[in-house]
Amino acid sequence: MSKIEIHNLQELIQQNYPQETVEKMLQQILVLSMQVKQDYPDYRNWFLNTQVPGLYDNTRNIIIAHIKERIVGFVSLKKTEEEKKICTFYVEKGFRQNKIGTILVEKAIEYLEEDKPLITIPLSKLHEFIRIGERLGWQITDIKENLYRIGIPEVIVNGEQRENDSLLLPTKSLKKTWRKYKIEKWKQLSKNITIFRIKSNNKTCN
Repeated sequence: MSKIEIHNLQELIQQNYPQETVEKMLQQILVLSMQVKQDYPDYRNWFLNTQVPGLYDNTRNIIIAHIKERIVGFVSLKKTEEEKKICTFYVEKGFRQNKIGTILVEKAIEYLEEDKPLITIPLSKLHEFIRIGERLGWQITDIKENLYRIGIPEVIVNGEQRENDSLLLPTKSLKKTWRKYKIEKWKQLSKNITIFRIKSNNKTCN
């Protein structure tokens, strides 16, 4: 395998990297990020009109992992006085055993100058962040319903603590929260199967 390289788009822009090459990179990133953000409302517009301009006014950045001209992973970041946040984080499935994710997160922490940056994660994808989140001591600070998408809870990691947080979140651990989520999903599935069987039996009896 060719060598995987890590680059910071903000630095490339400041070093007068060819604009055409930067635009091609941004197009690749948009295509990749649509795989994980396709059901987020108006994501494409946000990327083009918020994230990209932020690269030029130093409020946002994108760190990429690439093999020659192919981008295989990236992390989009926001860095202002008010907020230091990981906005989007993605590594292609075929490259997830090469510690690319770990390297990108470490570079993100270095750029943001924050060990525990804010990040929001769909509850259904929380398991993808367990290993690195537990290692870095990240904590769940809230779970919000319908934050970005109807019916999909969003897990707030490293955000501000809510009042009565212990009542809202019995555990702040990513691993334990994911385990609880799986148990609840299994209970709901079992309940639905039972209801289906009862209805089917009633129809048979009639």
